[in-house]
Amino acid sequence: MTKQQKTALNMAKFIQNQSLILLEKLNELDLDAEADLCEKLHDDAEHLFRTLSLRLDELQDGTDGQSVY
Repeated sequence: MTKQQKTALNMAKFIQNQSLILLEKLNELDLDAEADLCEKLHDDAEHLFRTLSLRLDELQDGTDGQSVY
């Protein structure tokens, strides 16, 4: 994995972690509408991290998501 790819993956993980912290704070403040938005943001950040991780692994393996058959 290149340095640029690692940086992108680390940024995605950071956003995922920070959105969870923000969600906790919004819940403490009883800001339900904002917490709902943040929960969606966190779910999207989790999905982004997972898909980015898989995609970068595919690129590293040289499969590029294509079948080898």
